[in-house]
Amino acid sequence: MHRIVRYRGGSFETVEIPVVGEQPLTIFVNGFELATLLCTPVKLDCLVLGFLSFEGIIRGLDEVKALEIFPEEAVADVRLTKAFTPPRRRILTSGCTGGITFGMPMEGFKAFPEEATLRPEQPFDLMKQLYAEAYLYRESRGIHAAALSDGKSLLLVAEDVGRHNALDKIHGEALLRGIPTAGNILLSTGRISSEMLRKGAHMRTPFIISRTSPTGLAIAAAKRFGITVIGYCRGEGFNVYSHPERLLSQRVALITGDQGLVASH
Repeated sequence: MHRIVRYRGGSFETVEIPVVGEQPLTIFVNGFELATLLCTPVKLDCLVLGFLSFEGIIRGLDEVKALEIFPEEAVADVRLTKAFTPPRRRILTSGCTGGITFGMPMEGFKAFPEEATLRPEQPFDLMKQLYAEAYLYRESRGIHAAALSDGKSLLLVAEDVGRHNALDKIHGEALLRGIPTAGNILLSTGRISSEMLRKGAHMRTPFIISRTSPTGLAIAAAKRFGITVIGYCRGEGFNVYSHPERLLSQRVALITGDQGLVASH
């Protein structure tokens, strides 16, 4: 809890409120320093595993011999069952906390079939569920939430100051719990950038839904990979930026405009 001074209704008052936690976490792999992430200190094991998987350092849990988190030292120590050579190139992403990636391949992902469908009322229900489950967001705001859904309920929920970190935690927890991500729906409260789209493609999620917008590069990649991107899912509407054919309903009117394909019902 933090003591602050709040101005409301023409007067000041002193109150205590919860504030989002943030700390650096340095990841060591086989004794080599790999990266330092700024993150919210919850589900750190999931964060590390998801990050390593997205970056192609591990292909599965069978390649992880040991993983230890040392909160006081802000260190994660990972031992692999194979040799490891640290990547030379680091890329700062457009993440909220200055995310890091060691390569951003936008090729090599298999396109999704068109069979996956979604009713136009489902995105609203799923986003409502996400905010209902986002405990830290309700407590202090200033944080991103992400979730994996089967279209009916939320399978996994994660929160972090970084929207990329939240997806890493989702992917890492899915690996730990043996929950397949392929064919499911990815939800995020943050902007869908090309790196976020790449993470969704890695998890083989044919739908990515957000309360805000995607970038132009993310839309181009989504069209190529066969991913339906839904943005500005709030109130009574949302925008469909790619592959709107998956939203099947006689009540849906698809209108081509400057903002992309807008779905209303």
